[in-house]
Amino acid sequence: MNIRNIRRNMVVIQQVQGETMKISLNKVDENRLDVLPVDMEIDIRKEYKNITRHSGRMVHVIDWRIALYINGNKLDEDEVFVEEEFLKSLICPGKYPMFTCTCGIFGCGGYYVEVNHKDDRLFWLTEQSPFKEQFVKTSNKFAFSWNQIIDFLEELIHKFDDLKSIMITHDLNFQYDVEIYRELIKEMKGRANYNK
Repeated sequence: MNIRNIRRNMVVIQQVQGETMKISLNKVDENRLDVLPVDMEIDIRKEYKNITRHSGRMVHVIDWRIALYINGNKLDEDEVFVEEEFLKSLICPGKYPMFTCTCGIFGCGGYYVEVNHKDDRLFWLTEQSPFKEQFVKTSNKFAFSWNQIIDFLEELIHKFDDLKSIMITHDLNFQYDVEIYRELIKEMKGRANYNK
């Protein structure tokens, strides 16, 4: 049997006894950069603060969730993005519990992301496919430019500012310190200018 593989542009062309078959590869192109947009889903509702209706009063409750996308594909909603771990990963490379279970306990669900830094980009290597849709075919390695990460952080700050405004409007406390994000952006921009 005569079998010959020819690799061209991320596709294997396999020739078996004169017939040609194409097989797509899920190999990451090291020069291709991924895109990481963010969205925030906010739900406002009223519920009774005390156990009984007769002695309780209606208060606003705001549920919110950060939704991430990589290259237009939504990440699994059953895995919650942990912003604090993401921020740590920008300062120092390493293995971070960046996604956790919706209950908040990492051991119940979630997965680690191995983060590596280069001068012009940041790499993620996830322990599992991060996508909601199982038909998304990709490797678990992603490369983001530092400029893309700065854009992501700026958009995340904007989303948190919107959430803060909504919470203050409904007399609720906002407990995130977005100034930490702003300081990190300044530091990252300073490093980017230094590396040029």
